[in-house]
Amino acid sequence: MKKKLIALSIALSFNIVTLNAETQSLSNATKTDLMSAYQDALKNDTQYLISHANLKATEQSVRLSRSSLLPQISASATRSRNETDFEGQGLDGSPSDPFTNLSEGTTYRVQLNQSIFDWSNWVALDQANLRLKASELTHGSNLQSLITRTAQSYFNVLSATENLSTTQSELEALKKQLDLTREQYESGLANATDFLNAQANYDQSLANEVSLKNSLTIAKEALRQITNNYYIQLEGMGDSLKLSDPSPNNIEDWTRVAAQENLGLKAQQYNVKVAKKDIERNRSGHYPSLDLNVTYSDSDSDTERSFPQGISPNIAPPGTVQDTSNQQQGYNAGLTLSVPIFSGFRVDAQTEQAKQNYLTSSHQHEQTARQVQASARNAFTNLQAAIISYNAYKRSLESSQSSLEATQEGYQAGTRNIIDVLNATRSYYNARRNLTRAKYDYLINGLNLKSAAGTLTEADLQEVNQLLLNY
Repeated sequence: MKKKLIALSIALSFNIVTLNAETQSLSNATKTDLMSAYQDALKNDTQYLISHANLKATEQSVRLSRSSLLPQISASATRSRNETDFEGQGLDGSPSDPFTNLSEGTTYRVQLNQSIFDWSNWVALDQANLRLKASELTHGSNLQSLITRTAQSYFNVLSATENLSTTQSELEALKKQLDLTREQYESGLANATDFLNAQANYDQSLANEVSLKNSLTIAKEALRQITNNYYIQLEGMGDSLKLSDPSPNNIEDWTRVAAQENLGLKAQQYNVKVAKKDIERNRSGHYPSLDLNVTYSDSDSDTERSFPQGISPNIAPPGTVQDTSNQQQGYNAGLTLSVPIFSGFRVDAQTEQAKQNYLTSSHQHEQTARQVQASARNAFTNLQAAIISYNAYKRSLESSQSSLEATQEGYQAGTRNIIDVLNATRSYYNARRNLTRAKYDYLINGLNLKSAAGTLTEADLQEVNQLLLNY
């Protein structure tokens, strides 16, 4: 029995020493790092692709608005043919000579329409340029969102993988404790309470393993939704991470930067300007408009009139044909002044509606500003909490390991029971899981803070990726 106790102690100690190596062990497959996953996300994430398409569509809206200020030129060509047979009486009631009239003509026309003054067109162009700026900022904000979403999903997979590995090591240790306690119980060296406690701890850990396997599957699927790829193994991180405080280490500084630089908030500011311009555009319905119209035409026609019975009395023999030709060309130019007089109060209603939409947009801007400030404050406090938690959990892990080793020695010496060993074992592995959560919370909250402030770039993601490669 003593040999079994020593073997158990050695096995538990081996698990403790090598657990960190297990969670970081490499398979023969190539690991995927964070930047590689991000590059896949750039090409495959549907949210980002939709944002890019919206930006390109908004760029065309500027061209559409500008087209209303440019000349509108059109050209047309018409070819006609008309054949008519005439029979009957003359104007004095006498019989007329039958004849056939064949006419053919060609007309070419070029038209130019130029808006000289229409204030609504100029305002619409200003609005299109403002919308384009808002769309560019929104697209930049969506890129920052892609960075944080990719990192969050990537870290979720790493965290779930490490927690599953930790729980499996815990399950193996508890299984050995359960087997030993069962042998002691069957041989009368342990009571039923010790055996049932060992069984309960093992069953709980087994349930945790099932739950963590499911969490890992969900995390991998969430990452696939962004990158459209499954990865065999991701580049992870050990526990020797060196944490640094945010710079500047002042929540008010970050809040002020967020209020000035957050891309989503800047986009909302341009949306407010667009709404204000809409008031002006609708009010211009009371203004006159002036248009220039120029038309140039060139036409020619040929008419052939044939008399199969001739022209009586003896003016022309049967089969006589008369031909005539006509050619015209010229242009027509004019100015059209349109003055609205009364439109059933439609312009007034549209202007008032635009005013209310402007108020709505202003309130939405204020709402966004408050949300941005709250996000910056929350990210800053979350980052600080992650730093404190990581350092605390690291000390807790060291203490739990020492406590577990001491408890195992006490168990061998007979001063501790199996329940003490079980509690120390669970405490150690819980500390490992807490440390895993804290280190990834630190990484993602650092990115979230820069995103809220509007300063997040791919270089920041590359810096985090380098940490993964170094540690």
